[in-house]
Amino acid sequence: MQKQRLIFLIVGVVLGLVAVVMVINYLKDMEENTKRKAARELEKLRANQAVVLVANRDIPAETPIQSAMLDTSIVPREYVQPQTATSLDSISGMITIAPISRGEQISLTKLTSSGQQSKRRDLASVTPVGKRAVSVTVDNISEVASLIKPGDIIDLITIIPMPKEVDGKKVIQQTIVPAFQNVLILAVGQETDPNAVVPKGPQREKINQITVALDTTDANILTFLQEQGKIRVSLRSAKDTQIEKVEPITWDTVLDHIPSLKSDDPYVETIDVYRGLNKEKMPVSQ
Repeated sequence: MQKQRLIFLIVGVVLGLVAVVMVINYLKDMEENTKRKAARELEKLRANQAVVLVANRDIPAETPIQSAMLDTSIVPREYVQPQTATSLDSISGMITIAPISRGEQISLTKLTSSGQQSKRRDLASVTPVGKRAVSVTVDNISEVASLIKPGDIIDLITIIPMPKEVDGKKVIQQTIVPAFQNVLILAVGQETDPNAVVPKGPQREKINQITVALDTTDANILTFLQEQGKIRVSLRSAKDTQIEKVEPITWDTVLDHIPSLKSDDPYVETIDVYRGLNKEKMPVSQ
């Protein structure tokens, strides 16, 4: 009996040891499988990510690229912009041809080598952030086209017919309205370069419009005003950025400011009366 117990005990111990070994091996296999799976996931993650250069500040157009302006960032490959630079060596000595915002990836489409830098600037690159480029057909542009250039500051004045009530009747009166003040000119005709040489005489291109920078609401208002009347330009001093309160101008305003234009005789409404071949003006009785 004791011998049988001893045999059972030995068998139990052996089986216990086998079980322990099997558990240990199972845990090792599980650990190895977990490591291999983690390695595959990490490799897949690395394959789906890329290191790119991003701007750590706003970089204006026509600015030489320097290492202090850039940081590296790891982003998913699906978010990598076309032709994005991945190393500083690849863009060393290059110059921006368009503004680059802080946090934006450095794209080779916005860079050029210093030897290939174009003197002609495209309209998008000179339009300030938050503004819209709006083309304006200006009534007096032919008179001032040779005097204004991109970068100048102007006022835009509109001449529009406005309804007014006179003696209970609605009439249309021409009104001059100072629509916008301190407006930046982005382009004169097709030219955006303020240093461009303007040909004189017959060789000069006929210019009938300018392009200005306005915010979204003002751009829409200007478009509406162009449909209603005429736009004229008033050139400002480069040092004058003050916005003044200016009232609309009508005949009443002109006569108030220039009393000498007023007639001494009161206005009398008349009608034409024909007597044979003679025409006479007769006052209308009140």
